[in-house]
Parts: sequence; structure tokens; C-alpha cells
Amino acid sequence: MSAGRLPDGRVAVPISAHHEALVSATARDILGHLQRNPSEPGQVAAQLVRTRRLRRHRAIVRAGDRDELAAGLQAVADDRDHPLVARSAGRAGARTAFVFPGQGSQWPGMGGEAYRLLPVYRAEADRLTEAFLAAGLTSPLPFLTADTDGEPVSQYDLQAAQFVHSVALAAVWRSCGIVPDLTVGHSLGEVAAAYVAETVTLVDAVTVLAARAAAIEAIPGDNGVAVLGVDATEAAELIAATGGWLELSAVNAQNSVAVSGERSAVAAIAAAARARGRFAKELAMSFPAHTTAMETQREQLVRRLPTSVFADSPVQFVGSATGQLVRAGTEFGAYWYANLRNTIRFDQAVQTAIGLGAGVYVELSAHPSLLFAVEDGIERVGAAAAVLVGSGHRDESVPDRLSANIVTAAAADPAYRWGDLLTGEPEPLFGFPGAPMRAEHLWAEPEPLPVAPGLTVTTETWRQRRPRRVSAKVSRRVAVIESCAGTAIARSLRQAIDRRADLSVAGAADADLAIVVAPTFAGADAAGCVNELSGAIDTGLLGYADTFGPRCRDVWLVTVGAENVTAEDPAPDLGQAGVAALHRCIGFEHPDQSFHHLDLPAGATDALGAVDVMVDGAGELALRRDGQVYERTLGDDTSTAPPWDLSSGTLDNVVITGGSGAIGLSFARFLAARGARRIVLLSRRGAGPAPLDNLGAEIIAPACDLRDPRQLAATVAEFAGGPASLIIHAAGTATFANRADITGAALADMAGAKIIGLEALTRTWPIRDDARILLCSSVTGVWGGKGVGGYAAANRMLDVMAARLRADGRNCTAVRFGLWEGSGIVDAAEIARVERTGLRQMKPELAVEASLCDFPRDPLVLAADRDRMRMFFGEKPVEKPGEADTGAGPASMAPPDAVRTQLAAVLDVDAAALDLDSPLFDLGVDSLLALDLRKRLKRLTGHTVPLATLLGGITGADLIAGLSEKVNTSSD
Repeated sequence: MSAGRLPDGRVAVPISAHHEALVSATARDILGHLQRNPSEPGQVAAQLVRTRRLRRHRAIVRAGDRDELAAGLQAVADDRDHPLVARSAGRAGARTAFVFPGQGSQWPGMGGEAYRLLPVYRAEADRLTEAFLAAGLTSPLPFLTADTDGEPVSQYDLQAAQFVHSVALAAVWRSCGIVPDLTVGHSLGEVAAAYVAETVTLVDAVTVLAARAAAIEAIPGDNGVAVLGVDATEAAELIAATGGWLELSAVNAQNSVAVSGERSAVAAIAAAARARGRFAKELAMSFPAHTTAMETQREQLVRRLPTSVFADSPVQFVGSATGQLVRAGTEFGAYWYANLRNTIRFDQAVQTAIGLGAGVYVELSAHPSLLFAVEDGIERVGAAAAVLVGSGHRDESVPDRLSANIVTAAAADPAYRWGDLLTGEPEPLFGFPGAPMRAEHLWAEPEPLPVAPGLTVTTETWRQRRPRRVSAKVSRRVAVIESCAGTAIARSLRQAIDRRADLSVAGAADADLAIVVAPTFAGADAAGCVNELSGAIDTGLLGYADTFGPRCRDVWLVTVGAENVTAEDPAPDLGQAGVAALHRCIGFEHPDQSFHHLDLPAGATDALGAVDVMVDGAGELALRRDGQVYERTLGDDTSTAPPWDLSSGTLDNVVITGGSGAIGLSFARFLAARGARRIVLLSRRGAGPAPLDNLGAEIIAPACDLRDPRQLAATVAEFAGGPASLIIHAAGTATFANRADITGAALADMAGAKIIGLEALTRTWPIRDDARILLCSSVTGVWGGKGVGGYAAANRMLDVMAARLRADGRNCTAVRFGLWEGSGIVDAAEIARVERTGLRQMKPELAVEASLCDFPRDPLVLAADRDRMRMFFGEKPVEKPGEADTGAGPASMAPPDAVRTQLAAVLDVDAAALDLDSPLFDLGVDSLLALDLRKRLKRLTGHTVPLATLLGGITGADLIAGLSEKVNTSSD
């Protein structure tokens, strides 16, 4: 095997796209290029790795030459299965578990082909053999590599050879970039699992193997082991009904156990199980491991074991002797005795691995024996679909099977580095086709929306989060990202992570959970804070979105005092609120990650408890000093808020900023029509005479830039006409850009009149004590949106200004408006795009009237298609008749044809020759073939058959009947 290539010598050619349909299109384009410009697989792979980012939908072609590459590409283009093609659409890489089986499936020479053909395997096997020889033991290689039928084989020979085979296979996987996050061992396999996890040394592993073998060989009698396809309860019944000595020795899955005892009794119980229609197989084992028979060997075993303890390691080791994670510091004597004496609970070990986040399971054996049990455990708890692969097959070439499974596991990981499998420096391919894009124009000709009958008036509230049932702790890698190194919040977050055994601090590129710590801004006034935030944007504040890798599933922002959650909270921090709004918008650009926000109380200097909240929570949350967690909700109806009494002097002296704009003029017309005596319209250029005609009130429209203190003071001196009775603040500009194009200058411009100008206005302009102040904000500041980060931040900061003014005793309300008709803020194309989300244009007169009310909290006023916007209001979509998700895929073949054809395919026999009245396991369906058959039947019929059913004595005819009933029921 050449360095960097797959074990079979082929090259992995990764094809990917952001949409499933484009994978086939990409393959067709590459195939067309190769027909015009013949190229080697290595050149094509290098071109794809160097020039394209790996996307969500992936198809990997293994190719040793041009013909294989063309055949694989054609299969991808035709969307067909092919033995040289692996596919995946996983968004995030799961943790990888290496699974090491015990005895029972070994045979002489099982590693011969791998030793001859795989240099990495051979080098590792030779290294391990040297350790056995150095300990004064014989070489495991004769049994491992040669046919020794007829020669005496000791327990040591079997166990040492199996250990070397498993560990050498693990070395091959590692050499191809597949490394374990945890290991799971079954009986003998625990020694290899502990060693590969680096919780025991090689010297200690060799000593443990020798001690185990000596203890086993010391057990007298003619003994054996059988695997039965029954649960533990039925196994107990069979044991009780069988003559001779028998004990339950292992529980591998819900309906898969092992029994040990006298060989004659083992043969009898296997026959009894078959008579009941149950699966039964006697294993090539001659000792009653995991029974009371081992108790006589305890003293001798412990004496032979090293006086060592399990070491700490970043790779977690799960043992089947206890079914649990083996902790650092566990003593060898007690554990390795339990490894021989205890009933093996591989079923519990699988549950532990699932709880630790394993989603890729690699069995290190000559022929898979445990993947069925792993799949059964996943099925029982309803965990997400996992990738289960072996490292060989008794009837197949080891390099070929190993390579196919390595590519399958790698394809499931969106962070896998395919370039590491390339050798040399292949020449670039000129004229190579670019990545195709979707040609569908989603909003080019949108169907007209029905006219909105009215407005939605709602509010943003914070409610105590209900106690949640905490799920099993899953090991996660956590990155803490901060713009100002060494902050107290970041330090306390890392300390909290270190205290949890299920969490570890990682770099941003390797983490699956990223925590971003918002910077603090020293500026107390609006101008200082806006300038600091703008400067931070230009110096990389938002760059964290480029740091986390494709493994990352959740991105949290931690702020301090950004939200007003409880009555005790002070007015929010301007800068922190602005960063939170920017974060929400960035999340819309990263559909493969979930963006969340956690706000700590104002003045917090540590994040105690914050990590627990983020690991188990989601969305917009706040943690307060009482330890209570609050979550933000939208949807409280405030449309019954009482309207203002406009006859009480409110309209004596009105000041409207942004007075030449559509929104400001809408307020002016509405208020003038209702008796406003005097209206001052402030704008940078002043309002021309045409918009002011026929308003029916005294209108003053001077040019005044609120950001210019001297001009503002001069305007006050000349035009104030006494204290203002009502201020409508509608000044502001809007520019839109995705995160990478947001600039500090753009934010400063948008926040100039909106934030800084408001602060100057309220300090300079005379205002009556009972005056009302209404700030025209936007719903984007509440829930964000793609490409509106700066605009959302400016409006969220305007909401904070309302809270500050209220804290100063002013009667101030920030109204978060939706989309205004004719506002001119966005162009027609953007309006059409926004309307497709369900946010409609509001009639100006309705929006103005709805906003002039005494609201208990700052409201949202918008015209909305409620069904389309349920995600913003925290509601579940309404399920329409016929749209219920049954979990079934498209049925493309009737059950009789599906069972016969797919059973023939997995058994590699003629379909016409199958006897469907025979049990499946009599036809040759073992646990591995059952996995394959189940997947095929799911794809063709849309229904899942439990693995226990496939291996529980069911006939082909019974399987057809059961599937037919399911299909008929789901179609009724």
C-alpha cells in the first residue's frame, strides 16, 4: 500500500455539492471532461481537493484506473449503487468508536492476506510481536498468518493472534485518517480496546493477555459457548429446561445472548433454541468464560497481572465487563478479573457509547460479529442513524473490503481531509469544469399573496424556562472564542468545561460546540459605544464565523447585560445588544450550524452555570443571578393596548426626525389629520414644499443633521417653539450586506442619526416632562435575518435607547415595525424576497395607528402571514391533511418482489432458487447480511424490519406477509 493511498491501492475521488441533485450533475460534468481529456484518478482527486470545498452531499469514487473512475462517475451521474461508490449527506461528523470483539470468530491464517499485502498492518504486527517475544512469550504470527489446521492451538495462541490482528487493523484505519474518539471492547477485545485507547501500555497489555490465557487453560472439563437469538428471560428458561451445567455468559443485544457450560449441554440448548425457531450457533471456544467457573482462578489471575491502573487518555475506553466507561485510576486486578468472571454486558456498553456521542462504529476483526448488536442498541433507544462498518469479510479480499469501509466512514465526516490520501504532486487539470449551481429561480415570479386583513401586534417577552429532562451526557469538544484574550468570562467558561468529564476544551476547528464571548465596550455614551463597536467590526469581531470547522453543530454567543429580562435588570448594554443582533444574523448564513445566545446578568465577571445551560439548551436564553434560566418568546398579543388620547395636548408641539422620509411623513399626515397644532420635521436636507401641502397644521421643516451638535443647537434656538409634547424618531439609513462585507463605517452610518442623533436630540431639544417619545425600530433587531446584520444591530441598539430613556424617567416606546409599504428602505427585489418569508408590506396609515398606543412592553407591529412565520413566533407548523410524516420513504417495489430480489442479492444466489418457506438464517442470513437486507428493504418498501425479527427464525414468506400488512396499512 503506497503511503497516503487506500489499502487496495485505489484513489478516493470526492464529489460533493450543496444540493443532492448537483452531485449527479457534477459527476456528469467530470465524466464529460475525462472523455475529452483523459486523466488519471489521482489528477482528478487532486483537482477536486484543491479547488472545491467539501459540501453537504457527498459521493466518493474509489478508482484504480481511468476505467474504474469512469464507471464510478457514471453510477453517480445515474444515481445508481456501485461497489466503488460511497455516499453521505451528514451535516456534522459524529464521534468514532473502534469496536473490538472477543473470541469466537477467529480462524488460523485470518491475518495472512493483510500481513502480505498491507505494509502498515505488517509493520504494526511485527512491532507487537517483538513485545511478546521480549516478554518471553512465543510469536502470535504462526496462527495469525498461516493455516495451522491440525496443529495444537493454545488459548494464548488464539488470544495473542486476535489482539495483534485487531490492533494492526486499527493502525491501518489510523493511517488513512480514521481515528477513534472512544473504544469499546467485548471480553478479550477489551485488552485491545484499552491499548488502542492508550489507557494501558503495550507491556501491560501483553502481560494481561498471558494471565488471561493461563487462567482459561486452567479450567477443567470439556466446555463450550453458544450464541442464541433470544433475550435474557428466554435464555433462563432454556437453561432451566436443559440438562447439564450452563450459565448465561453474555448479553450482546436485546435478543442475542451467549451461554457457556459443558459442551454437551451447550449443544443441547442450541438444538432446543432451533426447535423454537430461534437462531443458535456454537462458537469455536472451549472454555466457560464469564461464569462461576472462573472464580477458582481469581487468586492466580491477580497474581499474574501487573500492579497497574488504567491511565487517563483523550480516547475513552468502554468495557463490556461493566458496560460503562472505565475511569482513569481503576486498578488492574479487580477489573481484569471482572473481565473474565462477569457476565458480559455488551448491550450496556453500546448504550454508553451512544450516550458518549458515537455515531460511527468500526469493528476491528477478520469478520464482523458485533455490528448487529450495535445496530440493535441504536434501534432500541431511537438514536440517530449511525455508520456501521467492519474491517474485513471471510469471503472477500481484505484490502478491498477494508478500503470500501474506510471510504464509507470518511464520507460520513464532513471534516475528513481527502487530500491526505493523495500521493505526489499531480499536475493541475486545465479546462476542468466548475461546480454546477442550481438553476432554479425561487422568487423570480412569485405568486401574489392574499391581502393582509390587518396587522399583527405582538411583543418580545422573557419567561422562566421550564425544568428540562437532561439527556444522557454526550462527550463534546468545546471551543471558547474571545476577541479580547484573557477575559474573566472566558477563563471561567474554560474552568467550567474542565470540571465536566463529558466536555473537553478544543480548538475552534475541531470543536462541535463553539462559545463566542462578546467583547466589552467601555464607552458609556452612545457615540463612544457605536465607535467602539464599529472599530471592533473592522478589526475582526465577526471573524469567528470563519474559525469553526464543519464538525461544529452549535455556536453560542455569551453576552453580559444585553437583555432586559427581569424587573431588577438595568437598561441593557448598547454594545452587547448590538453584537447579539449581529450574531443572530450571521446564523442565517450558516444553515449547517445552530446559532444560540446566552445573556448573563449585568456586571457578571464569571460564567458559573453557563456551560451547563448551553450544553443542554438552545435558542435565546438568559441566566440570572438566582440561577434561573429564562427563554425569549414571541407571540403575546398586545393589540388591545389602549390608544393614546390625542386631545390631551399630546399634539401641541410634535417633533419628527427623518421628516423627509416616507415613514416620518406618514406620521406627519396622520397626526395633522387628527389635530396636531405644530409639527417640526427634522431631516438632513429639509423637506421640500410638495410633501407638506394640505397637511392642515403648522409645518416647520428645517435641514438639521442630528449628528452635528452645533447645527442641532442652532435649530433648537430657531425652531423649537417651546418644549416638545411628542417626539417621533424615524431618522436612519439602511444598507444590507452579508457578514463578510459588513463594515464598521456602514454600521456607524446607520447608527449615526438613529442612535447618536437620538441621544443628542433628547439632551438638546426641550421636552415636556409628560411628553411621549416613540422610536421607529425594526423587527430585524429582534429576530435578525440573512444579510441585514448591521441594520439589525442598529435597530437593536435603538431598542436599548428606549430602555435607557425609560430608566431616565421618560415615557418612551420602541416600536419594532415590519415592512412598510413605499418606505424606500429596500428595493423591489428585496421586498419580494422578504414577502416570501411571510412578512408583508404594511399600509402606512394602519402601521401608524397601531403604534400610537400605551403598550406594556415595546411591541412588534407587522403584517404577517402567520403560518409562514411560525418559526419566529415559536409555533409548530400546522400539519395539513395527507402531510403527516410516517417515516416511510417512497415505496418503489412490492414486498414479494422486494424480499425475493434483495434476499437473493445479499446471499448472492439466484432469486428463483430461494425457498421462502425456510427461516432466513437457514438460508445463510447472518447478522451482517441481516443489516444489509434491512437497509435494502427499507429503501424499496419504506418500512423498517427489526433486526431481531430477521434473525429470530422468520421465514421469507412470513417476512413478505408482515411487510405487505405494513404497506397496506400505511396506504389506507
